[in-house]
Amino acid sequence: YLAQAPGITSIVQDKINTALSEFHDHKDTIIDEGFRQALDHWLIPKLELMQSVTLSISELGMPVQWSVDMTEHTHIEVIKEPASMMNNHNYNTQICHYLDCVERCQLFKTATHLSAALNNTNGHDLLDSAIEDDTARDDETNAEDGEENSMAILSNIWSPRCCVPNFFTIAEQLRTAPPGSTPLPAHTFISGATAICVNYKPPILCISIGEAAELFNLPDLQGALTDYLGCEGAYAQNFHSFGQQWGSSPDAHLLFKDLQIWHKVCLQQKSYHDSSSLGSVFTVNAHCPDCMWQYGCHDAGILQVDECHEWPSSSLTGM
Repeated sequence: YLAQAPGITSIVQDKINTALSEFHDHKDTIIDEGFRQALDHWLIPKLELMQSVTLSISELGMPVQWSVDMTEHTHIEVIKEPASMMNNHNYNTQICHYLDCVERCQLFKTATHLSAALNNTNGHDLLDSAIEDDTARDDETNAEDGEENSMAILSNIWSPRCCVPNFFTIAEQLRTAPPGSTPLPAHTFISGATAICVNYKPPILCISIGEAAELFNLPDLQGALTDYLGCEGAYAQNFHSFGQQWGSSPDAHLLFKDLQIWHKVCLQQKSYHDSSSLGSVFTVNAHCPDCMWQYGCHDAGILQVDECHEWPSSSLTGM
């Protein structure tokens, strides 16, 4: 992660060397404890190349500029996706034919959008005024204006429609809002280094604990809720580390009988290398088992919820 930073200073280079030295100082322990059974040595070419990372940064600049992510993504769009729509014969010919059709469709869509946008912005009036001008300077100015208008239209066509929301700002505004001005509990909040957002109205508005345990195949749900409230309190809205054995019985007494359940949660984190840069919004889904999904359909994720630790330097501590 340190070597993938968009900007690397001498301090970051020292941290890279320190992390690499720490690995080499303790790598024998991994073999001694039996965690590496395939090979009993560390004669790996990639580890040898890591010795020259900081030297290469000084000579060639940041490693992120040599990333192969763009070529790998292009391989998906140009090879894998066309091949998935073929009959597994004549790959080269069919892939080229598919790409030609996609290109023609994109050009046609761009042309129609551009034509419609020009008509809506009185493109003909701009052209007539350019013809009627007497001086070459006016002609040049009108041509530049027309080109700028065309570029603005193309930018409007090709640019993404949705902007990335800032859940951290929204959560802070809700937290500092005057009492009674916003509904409680807040549906956008921050836990550790992660901002969490759920819809205001849950898909399952009211369901008993027993029915939820049966629906999601969670026989220890009631005991888990009892332990959670015992750790955080009845009115807390926090998270704590999981993994230990439940202490309460499955039929422990609770002060409530019904639950609200959301099938998806939106998560956002800030960039590891630049805390002022927002990351993308990810949606984590959790669908209960049904006739189509015997064990349900869900996304797995590991969240850093302890503010006293910072991933990846803290490893899995505080997860």
